[in-house]
Amino acid sequence: MANLPVSLPSRGADLMELTHLGAIWPTKFSFAHSFLRTVCRMDFSCEISKLRLDDAGRGHIAYRARLDGHTMTFVVFSDPLPEHQQQDRIIATRWDAWAALFIGEPSAGDIEQSREQIQQVTWGRAAPRTLAWSRANRSARLFEHVVASLAAGQQPDPRQLNQIGYLIRTTGFSGNGRNGMHDYAYLRQIGHPLQAPYHAQMMAAYLWREFGYDLALHLARVRNPAAVDLSDESRRFVGVGNSSGIGLVPFVVRHPRLLDRWIGAREQALAEMYRERFEADDSRCDEFDRQLERAIEYFAHEPTGDLDEFAPSEAIHAELLQVREQFAHLRAGWKAGASRSNPLAELLVSWRGRCCLETGELLNSLLLECHEGGNVDANTLHADESLPFDPTQKAGALKDLIETHLAWVSRFTVEGERPFFWYASEENMEPRRGSRDIDEGEQYALPVDVMGRVEELLSRLRAVPPEQTLGRFLIAHPDMRFMVGWVSTLADSHYAIARTDLLTKDFSPLRIMRFQLATYGMLKFRPRSRTWLRATLFQGAGLPRELAAGHAGDGLLPSVPHGYELTEEPLLGE
Repeated sequence: MANLPVSLPSRGADLMELTHLGAIWPTKFSFAHSFLRTVCRMDFSCEISKLRLDDAGRGHIAYRARLDGHTMTFVVFSDPLPEHQQQDRIIATRWDAWAALFIGEPSAGDIEQSREQIQQVTWGRAAPRTLAWSRANRSARLFEHVVASLAAGQQPDPRQLNQIGYLIRTTGFSGNGRNGMHDYAYLRQIGHPLQAPYHAQMMAAYLWREFGYDLALHLARVRNPAAVDLSDESRRFVGVGNSSGIGLVPFVVRHPRLLDRWIGAREQALAEMYRERFEADDSRCDEFDRQLERAIEYFAHEPTGDLDEFAPSEAIHAELLQVREQFAHLRAGWKAGASRSNPLAELLVSWRGRCCLETGELLNSLLLECHEGGNVDANTLHADESLPFDPTQKAGALKDLIETHLAWVSRFTVEGERPFFWYASEENMEPRRGSRDIDEGEQYALPVDVMGRVEELLSRLRAVPPEQTLGRFLIAHPDMRFMVGWVSTLADSHYAIARTDLLTKDFSPLRIMRFQLATYGMLKFRPRSRTWLRATLFQGAGLPRELAAGHAGDGLLPSVPHGYELTEEPLLGE
């Protein structure tokens, strides 16, 4: 086992297939986990700086967070809606709550401007020093269950907490220059602690979780001044929800170099773990065993969604039990003197093809929890997304590059099998999918058809002399400028191109959506339809005082609260 059959290129092609991408779980490289580790390495504090809520929960709360001497303020405006008026879609115009994240302390005028302008969604104008806007709804049934339990002097039923997993469900985050907010290049320019990719959004999401706790306790104390607070265990177990639709999908096509950077960091760390040599008493084997036990417990209780897009929890749980049994056998033989250099790699390689993709990728995520390097600093996951090329390169050389590295593209471009196009909706400029010859607007289609465009570029390159320069080629074919840069930059990248075509009739949006949400660090992927799902972020994350003390929380999977099996109440719907 000294030379395991594992290398970065060997996983590239299979990993980038749609079914495989859609089986990936969060890892230590996911943005939520990267954010938590970053906060734990810094001087951090968080407190309520202002609370103005009436007995119905209307008003606003301001949170002051300090991170290595930098102050941020998160202001949440609360105006609860009747449940039948809630909409999770981005086109909604009313929510239970909406919020802004500021650099520093906003003025009263900034707060009032944000209260009004966030409700304008696309057309609103951000107040100075705004980093992000966000909107959210309550999980009506769980929220009411928690409020009623606390008012009665009791902790909520752990099974109910697990069924849904959040009190507040966000409908998205706007930032990076949108609506006049600070762009994130500014954060890198000033060396801000939130300069790493998506860390500003993660800060906002983490504080949404705090808002959910505080609003529930406020309303419980309205009912009963002697209401109890949520226990630390329950607080840690409850995350913040997210509702995401089909608008997420084009991201992986439009940001290929970022995709390559994200996945490459993960795969590099995996390759390092697979190639390591372990001593018989290596603590990383003990840590993997602990992670495996936690995963078994998690999937023993994790509800399965209504749609069959992903592997059911009970199937993953059953396979994990078998993996644990084999790992125990490997460790026993290894300690008895069997010649093995890496029982973890041997275990995972042996399970390839024997378990579902979700279980296989979960094992990789658990393995990365034992990886001692790879802390994602502020620059690791930034990517230059320009697509440069050499105009003096020969057309024949680019043709050869396509035929060598992108020959697989042709399988996606069968005529008559691509009935969709993508466009930006008039209401909010979000990506949407339309049907050719049925929906209007095909002339305004978004440029996401890279598969078809690669074939078109190849056809044109074959029609010109191979010694012609790309500069001369583009004088005759200026519409190919983007694709020449795209192919020149990405053709030999292992992880830049998702091997799926967004225009084919069998394309599954949920798979791409799950992949992207996993990169954020989400769990509980619950499809509500074939184009919309809910997930949960920061389940198991440390509480503010725990982050301040350097403890990020439970890690990849949350620990189930004690007393899980003690109640028999009917489970709540979402």
